[in-house]
Amino acid sequence: MTVVPSGSHARRTAEDPHGGPRRRVGPLAALDGRLPGAHDLLLMQCPGSLRPLAGGELPDWARVVLRTHPWVTVGRAPAVVGHPADLPHPERCTRDVEAAPEVRFPVTVRGPHPGQRLDALAPWAAVARTLRPEQLIGRRELLAPGRIAEVPALALLPEVGGLVSDHRLPWGPVGAVAYELAAGLPVTGPLTPLRLVLRAPQPVSRRDALQLWRALVKLPVPVQAELETRHGGVRLAEYAASPYTLTLQTPHGPREVRDPWFPRDPYA
Repeated sequence: MTVVPSGSHARRTAEDPHGGPRRRVGPLAALDGRLPGAHDLLLMQCPGSLRPLAGGELPDWARVVLRTHPWVTVGRAPAVVGHPADLPHPERCTRDVEAAPEVRFPVTVRGPHPGQRLDALAPWAAVARTLRPEQLIGRRELLAPGRIAEVPALALLPEVGGLVSDHRLPWGPVGAVAYELAAGLPVTGPLTPLRLVLRAPQPVSRRDALQLWRALVKLPVPVQAELETRHGGVRLAEYAASPYTLTLQTPHGPREVRDPWFPRDPYA
């Protein structure tokens, strides 16, 4: 790990353009001992180890992006356990074929142009760093002030923090805003919506949800927020509207439930 003296931003950028501690490639747990979850950003130590879900090789645009910005976003689908020797598309990273089966996470590679997305599986052993949405808020200061000013979804993050803090919900941006904060690649624009995840392991009252949603929709940028429970995610707007059933997005697919904190209903 590179030790950077305080006040040497230029040197830090040259030595580690992605910032923060990394770990060596290997079958280790995450830096904080936690496996990644939906919306987390992963910095890949070996981008060539990604395996497209549709099969085949990585497209050229994905190779170009991963060469300079090797960040991928974790999806909500369940992880896959498999052995490198059993894969139809061999990995290019050197790994002991007698090692234990590798855990692979569903991820999305984001391109610089709208609609450029690639769904793939990323081996956990090739992950150098993980960033949760909550950790991305502080990375806004790494962007140029002019860049922040021209993208409302970036400029309004502090105001969003003030609104959410009243409800004591850990939160963070997801989607395009999250990717730009992690990778530094300008993928957002003036019309980019602000997508948020609100950590809610304990039940949130409908009244509080409605109050928060009414405050968020008054912002001069489209807001899409979801409450993340222990069982999956539910849209804040849908929960605040008090419908009889809600759509809970889980790793195993959507589920129609009455209570997203205590789901007892079958999968859709």
